[in-house]
Amino acid sequence: MESPAGGLRNTSVVVLTIDTSEVYIIVSLSSRTDTQVIYIDPTTGSLHHDQKLGHDVFDSQEEALNHITNGSKFVIKNTIRAKAILGYTVLGSFGLLLLATKLTASIPYLPGGGCVYTIIESKWIKISLQNPQPQGKGEVKNIQELTELEIDGKHYFCESRDITRPFPSRVSVKAPDDEFVWNGWLSVGFKRIGLDQHCVILLQGFVEYRTFGSLGQQDGIVALIARRSRLHPGTRYLARGLNSCYSTGNEIECEQLVWVPKRDGQSVPFNTYIWRRGTIPIWWGAELKMTSAEAVIYVSDRDPYKGSGKYYQRLTKRYDARNMGINGNQNKNNFVPIVCVNLLRNGEGKSESILVQHFEESLNHIRSTGQLPNTRLHLINYDWHTSIRFKGEQQTIEGLWYHLKSPTISIGISEGHYLHSRHNINESNDDVVVYNDDIIGFFRLHVHQNGVIRYNCADSLDRTNAASYFGGLQVFTEQCRRLGIFLDADVALKQTGSPARTRSGTDRAWKRFDMTFEEFKRSTILSPVCQLADLFLIAGDIHATIYTGSKAMHSHILSIFSEEAAKVKQFSVAQNVRITLQRRYNNAVLDSYRQKQLEMFLGIRLFKHLPSVSIQPLHVLSRRSGCLLKPIASIDASSDDGDSLLSFKQKDLIWISQQAADIIQLFIYLGEPCHVCQLLLTISHGADDSTYPSTVDVRTGRDLDELRLVLEGACIARCANGTNMVIPISGPVSDDDMAFTKNKASKPSQKTKLPFLYDFEGREGELDFLTRVVVLTFYPSESTTSPVTIGEVEILGITLPWREIFASEGPGSRLWERVNNVKDSHPYVVSLTNDVLPPGKSDTTTTTTGMDLLSGDDIISGTASQPMTEISLIDHGYIEDKISQTNAIQTKDKDKDSKVEVEAAVAGTGAQQYISCFRMLTASHGSKLGFIDSMKLEIERLRLNLSATERDKALSSIGVDPSTINPNALIEESYIPSLCKAANALAVLGQASREDKITSAIGLDPIDDEIDIDFWNINRIGESCCSESCQVHIGTSTLTSSSQSIYICSACQRKVCKVCCAGKGAVLVLQNQNRVGGTNVNERCLTMDGVICKLCCHDSVLDALILDYLRVLISERRGSHAETATYKALAHVVGRNYIAGKKESSDKNGAGKILEQLLDGEESLAEFPFGSFLHSIESASGSAPPLSLLAPLNTGLRQSYWRGPPTISSTEFIIVIGSLSDVSGVILLVSPCGYSMSDSPIVQIWASSKIHKEERSCVGKWDVKSHLTSSPELCGPEESNKDGQGQTPRHIKFDFRNPVRCRMIWIKLSIQKVGSNSVSFENDFNLLSFDESPASGPGRRASIAGTSESLPSLHAKRILVVGFPVKADVRRSSSQRSEHANSIKNWLEKPPMLNRYKVPVESEKLIENDLVLDISPSSPTAAGFRLDGFNAIKPRLTHSPSKSESLVTGFEHRFISPPVLNIQVLTLKGLSEEMMVIAEYRIPEVKIGTALYFDFPKVMSSRRVWFRLVGDVAGFADDPEDGGDAGRALAVGLSLLNRIKLYYYAHPADLGRWASLSGI
Repeated sequence: MESPAGGLRNTSVVVLTIDTSEVYIIVSLSSRTDTQVIYIDPTTGSLHHDQKLGHDVFDSQEEALNHITNGSKFVIKNTIRAKAILGYTVLGSFGLLLLATKLTASIPYLPGGGCVYTIIESKWIKISLQNPQPQGKGEVKNIQELTELEIDGKHYFCESRDITRPFPSRVSVKAPDDEFVWNGWLSVGFKRIGLDQHCVILLQGFVEYRTFGSLGQQDGIVALIARRSRLHPGTRYLARGLNSCYSTGNEIECEQLVWVPKRDGQSVPFNTYIWRRGTIPIWWGAELKMTSAEAVIYVSDRDPYKGSGKYYQRLTKRYDARNMGINGNQNKNNFVPIVCVNLLRNGEGKSESILVQHFEESLNHIRSTGQLPNTRLHLINYDWHTSIRFKGEQQTIEGLWYHLKSPTISIGISEGHYLHSRHNINESNDDVVVYNDDIIGFFRLHVHQNGVIRYNCADSLDRTNAASYFGGLQVFTEQCRRLGIFLDADVALKQTGSPARTRSGTDRAWKRFDMTFEEFKRSTILSPVCQLADLFLIAGDIHATIYTGSKAMHSHILSIFSEEAAKVKQFSVAQNVRITLQRRYNNAVLDSYRQKQLEMFLGIRLFKHLPSVSIQPLHVLSRRSGCLLKPIASIDASSDDGDSLLSFKQKDLIWISQQAADIIQLFIYLGEPCHVCQLLLTISHGADDSTYPSTVDVRTGRDLDELRLVLEGACIARCANGTNMVIPISGPVSDDDMAFTKNKASKPSQKTKLPFLYDFEGREGELDFLTRVVVLTFYPSESTTSPVTIGEVEILGITLPWREIFASEGPGSRLWERVNNVKDSHPYVVSLTNDVLPPGKSDTTTTTTGMDLLSGDDIISGTASQPMTEISLIDHGYIEDKISQTNAIQTKDKDKDSKVEVEAAVAGTGAQQYISCFRMLTASHGSKLGFIDSMKLEIERLRLNLSATERDKALSSIGVDPSTINPNALIEESYIPSLCKAANALAVLGQASREDKITSAIGLDPIDDEIDIDFWNINRIGESCCSESCQVHIGTSTLTSSSQSIYICSACQRKVCKVCCAGKGAVLVLQNQNRVGGTNVNERCLTMDGVICKLCCHDSVLDALILDYLRVLISERRGSHAETATYKALAHVVGRNYIAGKKESSDKNGAGKILEQLLDGEESLAEFPFGSFLHSIESASGSAPPLSLLAPLNTGLRQSYWRGPPTISSTEFIIVIGSLSDVSGVILLVSPCGYSMSDSPIVQIWASSKIHKEERSCVGKWDVKSHLTSSPELCGPEESNKDGQGQTPRHIKFDFRNPVRCRMIWIKLSIQKVGSNSVSFENDFNLLSFDESPASGPGRRASIAGTSESLPSLHAKRILVVGFPVKADVRRSSSQRSEHANSIKNWLEKPPMLNRYKVPVESEKLIENDLVLDISPSSPTAAGFRLDGFNAIKPRLTHSPSKSESLVTGFEHRFISPPVLNIQVLTLKGLSEEMMVIAEYRIPEVKIGTALYFDFPKVMSSRRVWFRLVGDVAGFADDPEDGGDAGRALAVGLSLLNRIKLYYYAHPADLGRWASLSGI
């Protein structure tokens, strides 16, 4: 619903908060005629918009408001109105929405349309979320500092035109130049929901215009646009010179646009001039000295010109006129001139002279290397301050004009017209035509600027602004002359007010360059000159404030043409002194604070400032469209069968069971398929906290037939009412792996080393992005006989971008490309599966379908033993033989048994290679491995793609205890802190380098890495130096390395081979350690150029590289599993054949029109992913997957369709529709093969809202045979000569007599089988289905093309459930409350019989991270302990970036494989010294400091109690600003000291009046 270009209304934004604390964003764009509603999830903060008319798309803002509030203003808690959205992000427990509440039109109307707005007032809206993610104090402080960033007056945007490129841009506003987009990170959330234009493109800098005329009338408009580059953001002393992104500090592109406004319909002439300003493009910096008036300038002593060539290359690419296709007289030599005007002091003894010298040398260096063959670099050194001091201001200006004349004329300006209509767009001439979807007409460019002039001083501030003004002034007069606006004073006097313009003999181009200052002043109308100066004055102050925190200095010279020039100059002396002092204070005190603000605003270095913040939050899938499949009875007779437990609108509601129950089960149907990651509970109870359940089991599955246990007996600690508690959930573990793990587990009382380095056990759960049903089983506390209370329950998970997948847009398009490569990176995913579905159920467990991708089996376990890379330790022929055997088996026989044999053969291959590696290490280093050898063995295990369980099985088969090779136990404890600190620092450097590498590619062609050494360069087991040319020679071996490359070590200059090189990460570490003058010169230098040999690396650096590489391989393995799971999910919906042939985008528009014809004004209620099946459905061999029946029309192969096995005569589809709806009918799309009298089904349909059959109601029964007579086109196969584009497919609609309100539709298809009276298909199923000969396979595949089978079978193309969804109530009416609500309230407020009181402890100490409590002999027996929530965070960054980091699903590994902590409670066993575990508790995630109470299984009378923390402690860290970089082995936030208190239960009356003092 796009409006015409330019818009018919102003954009309006309303942020609405209702009384349930839910937040809605209501947006009415100027470019659209409708209104959109964006919902902010109150738990995770993720944005939601389904693009459904009447749901979140409305005709007006008022209609949207009425829909949200249900017409009641009383539910509105807060309303904020704004003019534009500037960004939104989720930062842990907060959502931050940035709005522009007041704007000013800086350029009301650009040529061609479009208004440029400057933000006058902005507002951050901080939304508190229910997510209890622990965040450190430093993170919370940084979030607050982010909201204090100065936005007002320094940022601008244009809704309808691209202003990130020189005017006029040939690119749409939808594709801006990333170099100048400052809110790109803050706009990601809107792009994910398909609302890119709802967040404006924000630029930093200055924009404003002035009108001027030569005779007092409006003849022209001049606009100054200054765009600040974001490639090197920062403050004065922290962002100077070059950085790793090949950009300079304070880099600004300036544009001077002049045009003559015309009446409607007339062409608009315009011209524009571009120049740049920035600091010197070499590696340099400055350090403030308190004893010196000026900062000490230094230049990097190591490769100071690295990246300078790339900087000029970016300028060349941007300002090359050939990119515009200009055919005029410009750029005859195909060269792009870049003229650098250097304004630095160059006198003897001046601190800036060192920069002048290096500036010249850098240009000579670039010329000598030939990096820029099409660029001509020219340097003009012009000491601005010295010239003013000795020559005065006027002669200084004249000297500048003298130097600028030739390059300015050579570079030229851009000139053209805007035409309002495209009728004459194809007229043949040499002009360049520019147009896009943002404008109605088009631009004709006659000439185009070629090259650019670049100004600089030390800071690109005061001198730069003044010089660029006087240079731009000369261009401005020429711009006016070419537009027919004469600024000559004598011409103006002669014309005496006549509007006509005549050219005189003195009207020559660029004539004012030859004038003296006085001549210029006498001959020029000064009013436009002063107006231009006014623009530069304001722009200078804006840029100076952004960079230094103060206004510009020495700006009086810009007023030299005004009548009050002398007065301004006199006043400026005192002002300059004040600004100097202000800058010194800001630079010394506030620079680092402001630098951090800018980095967070841009979304860079977040791993440093906000280490625990997720890039993409999880989704709450149980809410909005989720539901309970089974009702649960409540003590409140007017309850809603438990549905309120999934509603955030009733979060404060406490559900109470009817009586004391053994278990409470919730069958939850998720609104969308996902991989379940977290269970979020809102603890709800009355005064007695024992009424809430004590433990919970979690089962998940794609439907009710596939439920698998993923979490058993998870402890729910007692805590305060309203506490939000997260229980992390991993995927299901195979029964075989679980059994083996339990068998090899040591006694719990045995002291084991904590996994400080990484999780050695590494239990891996399966990933399934099609999980739809979650069953929670709550178990009440054994100590209570009261009814059970439960609060809100939320299921959080990761969803695939299904809408983008089906539309092949954005992330969906990239995902298609990625999953098509799964068969290449994981060949056994494809080679070990048939091309068609096996007989039987399409969604079954691993016990029935083996390795088939579409069966939902554990593909990962099947491919886990396939080597990821080749290994040189054993005969490769063995692997090749197994692969050839696999292919032979696939060719001859594709049944299940063959696949199991192949799987076993491949698994044996990986295990045997691993055992060979182990034996090689033990043969050369003895039977006991050291730390380094065990690390290398683990790396080899991951390279072989073996799971931890498969590793343990392999070692156990040769009698080796896996714990003996655990690196966590083999390293010296004293070395762990420093190693962890080094590895974490390496990860930070690697991530920063990766960020800079991505950013540096903006505006440049792809850069190939010439050095074939990765970040770690970890050698394989047995691999060592074999090159005679190598002068390092690390180790000796009989094995040879395949590497023959020789490099030069950057540190010692020795020749070194690849084997003897350290990884590129070591280069980063070395750069980070280089310091000059006490300041980290290379702090900005995070490129990995050059190599360093291992002899020049400290052992701690090499060890950190090994540890980091091991963590990376673990991450890559998880990413590989996610890609496989993604492939499986897509194959289950659209089929493997469709994935393999998916090369072009789907016909979204055509499918949408067909769907509209089918629906006839109604809505499709059960389309995947919102609808799904409640039970598994059997499919025939060669059939499309069952979920394809509900997939969008534009997915799947045209000739594919679902078909039931020929052995069954009926199938029942239980479809759960997207939300409670009024269903009016069902549409059955006919298969391509068509129907015949033998396979036309009888259709029977029921409706219900719960899963019990007895509650469903029949809505009709139809015989398709009756339709065949009246509609013969339903018979037989589709005509192959028709492409079917735009045609309504063959279908049958089953209309209900009256719409039925329901959540489930039951559809039973049945056909009459030949001989069905004498044959029992149920008993003979195996005979008829699984024992078919292989020869039947091709016949079944051929049926997809339309050939009929000897046995009729059920089949269909699509099933559409049509009707209208029911609008959910905004809030629960008070009349719905039960009459005995008061009695329930009284029961909840009744205090418990027993209270908790603190057990006195004589001493408390830590012994090897275990907390030991000595209890006083006279103390009561302990009944449990209180644990205050940990204040450690789960950092997102745990390793450096991997080589093939998977971003397909947008997940984070800490959600897929969450680190989990347990606490063991131990006491002495009898009189012996042996300890025994009396209980172990899984620690949930809560807010920092939340009190958690854990009851012991029975009261404990021991006088000494140990508390031991176990689990993946490596997944937790301290906030860096709270001492998290100290390199401690165990995070301080996980320390048990002063965190645990024992308690006992007693009646208050038994303890007297002072009992409350000891309560806890």
